[in-house]
Formats: sequence, structure tokens, C-alpha cells
Amino acid sequence: MNSEQKPFEMGEVPHPGETVQEYLEFNSWSQRDLARRTGVSPKIISEICNGKTSITPPTALAFENVFERPAHFWLGLQQIYDESAARRKTQSASFADWAKLFPIKEMKELKFSLPEGLSDAEALLKFFGVANPTTWDSVWSSWTVAYRQTRVRQIRNEAVAAWVRETELSARELQVADYSDERLHAALSELRPLSRLGAERILEPIQKICAAAGVAVVLVPGLPGTGISGCARWLSSRRALVGLTLRYKTDDQLWFTLFHELAHILLHRNKRSFVIDNAANDLGDKIVDPEMEPVETEANTFARETLIPATQMSEFLHRKVFTNDSIHDFAERVQIGPGIVVGRLQHDGVILPHQGNRLKQKLDFGFTEEE
Repeated sequence: MNSEQKPFEMGEVPHPGETVQEYLEFNSWSQRDLARRTGVSPKIISEICNGKTSITPPTALAFENVFERPAHFWLGLQQIYDESAARRKTQSASFADWAKLFPIKEMKELKFSLPEGLSDAEALLKFFGVANPTTWDSVWSSWTVAYRQTRVRQIRNEAVAAWVRETELSARELQVADYSDERLHAALSELRPLSRLGAERILEPIQKICAAAGVAVVLVPGLPGTGISGCARWLSSRRALVGLTLRYKTDDQLWFTLFHELAHILLHRNKRSFVIDNAANDLGDKIVDPEMEPVETEANTFARETLIPATQMSEFLHRKVFTNDSIHDFAERVQIGPGIVVGRLQHDGVILPHQGNRLKQKLDFGFTEEE
């Protein structure tokens, strides 16, 4: 086959019975007329015209005399169709094997945007907006993705891709202004006090404030085999995306991750247009890309300083009294959620991991994170 020719694709080749039917219409014959002229049973003629049976050599010879087209013409149509059908069957099997790489069950349970009424492979192709597994691989492997992977987990690339795609689809539902550095910087002072609100009230105002600055913020449940806490991504030159999970289900983690991802948007646009992060407070996490270490360090510092400025934190640490009451009073003075102060003290080793947890807010937005 010429290298420039394209192989037959699924659904491209019609059954030869359609050609038979066209000849009948041209001659103004019925299927019963053809049966009488060829001596082939009406049942066989009907099944050929309806694509339910094949044209055999004896039938092709009969058609040759009646339609004045050589037998090899009819047998050639049948051969081409049979080859296409075999190819479709092979592709169907390979597509099904590809679909098994994805956590379909969990995606459905978590209400990801999978089309209904299709096979798993068909639903995934429509979900990702690609034609086949080969084009899926070319699209996703072409993206420059910096991912802070955990030390002990085997990351499932398909699960990561599914989560990222769902953040993209969720972001399409939000009305977002053109991006502005100035507006996003100004938004930080509006976002920070929201950490004092009840967990059930924070998502909508976060989305509204960030959307006005050109950033779509979406909350998408994590999938097994990913360990993702959030991502920062540029959808276009005028629109950014921050995706969040509830990997640790507490307000301190969520707020730190939000400001960490916003740091990537503000500081690293020309360095990394797409960053996926694990939670910074997980001691099992490890940055496996050396180029990412300064980027992550800068984002961590930005988040820490934005949430609790160093001068204010230093004054509090100097007092060396870290009871629930003192933490709560300090949080009130600096206008931040007390759970964020607890998380900071725990991370820095000032208090033990179990201390102060009563001041953290548990987050539940109607779904269960998969780990």
C-alpha cells in the first residue's frame, strides 16, 4: 500500500449489500425479482441487502450475469468489507484494553463528565475529545507537565490525565474575565479573610473573586493513584485555571494549596505553564524533578507569607504559648482561620501533629476523595 494512503477506519466501508440495493433501484427491481433472475433464494437476497450475510462465489457469478458486472467485482466488495470488519473488531478490542487503564468505576462514582450510554472506550474518547488511543497519547505526552510525585506511590498517568481533564471541563462552566496580574494580586487580600468562614461557605466566593482576576478555580475530587492536591494551568493567554482536591480534607491544607497554586500563576507563567502538585505538608512527598525544586520552594514561601506574614508569625512564636486559646486569639488578630495557624505550627514542628486539630475545619463538599 502506498505510504500516503490512509488505512480504512471504523465505519468507513459499507456492506456490499448496499451496492446490490443500488443496482436494484437503478433497474427498478424488487429483491424478489432479483431472486427469480439469479435463482438465489429470496431469504439470501434479503440478508445480503440488509448486510446480514456475505456474497459467496456462486452468488457473485449469478450477479455477474444479471447485473453485467464481473464476479470479481462483487467478491472484491465483500473482501474489502470483511477486511474492514476484522479491523474494526481488532480496534474495538485494543480500545477496550486501553480503557481498562483508567479508573472508570471511580470516575463514574465521583460524577466525572463521562457521556452515558456508551462503551467505556467510547465514553473516554469523547471525555478527552480525541479520536483514538493513539491521538490521546500524542495530546497528553505533548504537554509539559511538572508533577511533584510521592516517594512511594506508583503514579497512574491515566488517572492524572482524567483528573486534569475534569478540571478543564469544570472550568468551562465558569464565567471568567480576562486575566490580570494586578487584579489577582489585589484579590489575595480579599481571599485571605475568607478562611475564617465556615467551610460550607467558602467555595463560591473564592471562585467569584478569582474569576474577576481571570482565574477559574474548580474543586474536583482526587482519583486513586494520583495523590494530587492541586494544579495551576494556563488554558489560554487570557485565562488561567487552579484545580483543587480535598486530599487531606482540612481547611489548612486547602488554603495553603490555593495560595500555592496562585503563586504558580503569578510567578511562574514563563517557567511552567502547567504544574500539578502534591500536598506540601505530606512528609512522604518528594520533588523528583530538580528543576522544580526552586519553583516549588518559591510557591511555598509565597503561600506561607501571604497567609501568615513572617513578622506576625515571629511575634507569636516569641511568646511561646501555643494553647488552643492563644492560637485562636492570634488568628483573630491577624484575621486568618485558626486552623491555618495550627497547620503552620504543626508543619514547622512547633507543636505536635495532634495538637490543635480541634481548631481545624473539616471539609466536605459532597464527595469522597479516593486514595
